[in-house]
Amino acid sequence: MSPILIALPVFVALGLAATAWLRRSPSSPAASQASERGAAQLGTLRWRDFTRLVLQAMHGRGYRTVVEEGMPADGIPTDGGDIVLERGGERTLLSVKYGSASIVGAQALLGLGGSATLRGTQKVIVVTPGRFDEEAMRMARQQDIELIDGEDLWPEVRPYVARPAQDTTAAPAPVATATPASPKMMGIAWGGAAVAAAVVWMIAQGLQSASTAAPVPMQTTAQTPAGASSTTPVASAPVIDNANAVPTDPAALERRRTETANAISTLFGVDRAFWSTQSTLLVYLATDVADPSSELCPLLERYPELAASRVQMQPPQGSTKSVRFKQCRSY
Repeated sequence: MSPILIALPVFVALGLAATAWLRRSPSSPAASQASERGAAQLGTLRWRDFTRLVLQAMHGRGYRTVVEEGMPADGIPTDGGDIVLERGGERTLLSVKYGSASIVGAQALLGLGGSATLRGTQKVIVVTPGRFDEEAMRMARQQDIELIDGEDLWPEVRPYVARPAQDTTAAPAPVATATPASPKMMGIAWGGAAVAAAVVWMIAQGLQSASTAAPVPMQTTAQTPAGASSTTPVASAPVIDNANAVPTDPAALERRRTETANAISTLFGVDRAFWSTQSTLLVYLATDVADPSSELCPLLERYPELAASRVQMQPPQGSTKSVRFKQCRSY
């Protein structure tokens, strides 16, 4: 096997592992406590304020609120009912489960499939500031319902609450956020991965050179016994797996998607990136002038099943720039 084919996976694996570790590790105890308080504060908001935050997060994903007859102009029903969203011609039923209980059970999901059918929606998203129990998650998997708990929701609503409140009676109070890993630390992590990969490459190169230069054993002049074949068996060449093959294992496909989103999150000018759907990658930009397309596309094109994915570039909070869409490779 070529030394580069050995060193490249080492570089990617170490770089992604270091990135994941840095993103999970809080920069300080105070930052970690601030992040926990921010997620916990979602459960202290009034239902209407919490729902408004959820809609802002959904709008960040590219959805728009369908204001039905008899509803307020902001699209939030006064009776606490479900909300219809639309994106790309597909309608989604958004159900906000907000109450005194911090754990949402399967009972809260009953009837959502029928309600979605009656209201002409193709998907269902259920959001809560708390968390879902195991039975609720099992039912959601069976009915293809997307669940978003407080821990998953916080990164999406953080840009909307981490700002000065204009009206403390109608908007949630600003929440301190944890300091993400600095670009310098990310650079050190990927630099270390590159050094380790270079060492592996040199070792593999040396072993390959040594095996190539090994002396060929001299053939003996012993007489071949009668009836024995004089043909020397030839070893077959090793078969290299096709790196462009699409895996059939769903876990392997999901691992590729996760690794790619994590790698794109480390690019300069990118705040964070995650898959909003199976074919749409949502990329939050850190600045108005950031354009990571030249570095982003090679990461997607590494895998054939992700090369034609739709990339939605979301400008920073407060920016006047519009959302941009990109597709690195056509189908």
